[in-house]
Amino acid sequence: MSKDDKSALVETMEPAAAMVPLMFPLMLNVTSLPIMLVGGGELPSRLAMLEEFGATDIYVFSVAATEELKSAAGTRLAERWPTKEDFERIRPQLMFVADIDDEQAASLRTQAKSVGALVHVQDRIPLCDFHLPARVRRGHLQVTVSTDGTAAGLSRLIREFLEKDVFGPEWSRRVDELAAQRLKWKAEGLSFEALSRSIRDFVTQRGWLTRR
Repeated sequence: MSKDDKSALVETMEPAAAMVPLMFPLMLNVTSLPIMLVGGGELPSRLAMLEEFGATDIYVFSVAATEELKSAAGTRLAERWPTKEDFERIRPQLMFVADIDDEQAASLRTQAKSVGALVHVQDRIPLCDFHLPARVRRGHLQVTVSTDGTAAGLSRLIREFLEKDVFGPEWSRRVDELAAQRLKWKAEGLSFEALSRSIRDFVTQRGWLTRR
């Protein structure tokens, strides 16, 4: 591929914000999904994140794996590119790609899509079926922030603000407390509307969402 062709390809990978599709928010159970990680760069952090959420069926491919990635992936690491046979055997439902050139990423995406996978290519919006939001996690409470992939730095800044000034560590205990109370109300046979009112009153009485 010529230098001009590569430049044109990169330009197509960086659309104007107005052209970026709106992303549908979804919380996903990954505990039993076959997942492929391909490339390098951020893969150790991707792997750690997936494991945090209970993913166990993970396959890692890297032609230049760092010691960090080798240590994190262990026997799940194949030090090569995934082949057509790999895609057909694993049939991933999610694939994360990082730190490889656009042409190779596009080729991998095509192969992954042929077996029904959803694909995320780091920093390449047109090659992504989904994005990873910035998130604040307090036990079972998750607050996510997304700019549909257009301004990831802003998402991080908002997340840092929420962590520091809005949702502190005490929210983990609060969620557990409310969850236990909600189970009691459900056992009492409260209707959906009454349950919603009770939750609102519970939170209001404790001032959890009072503006500072």
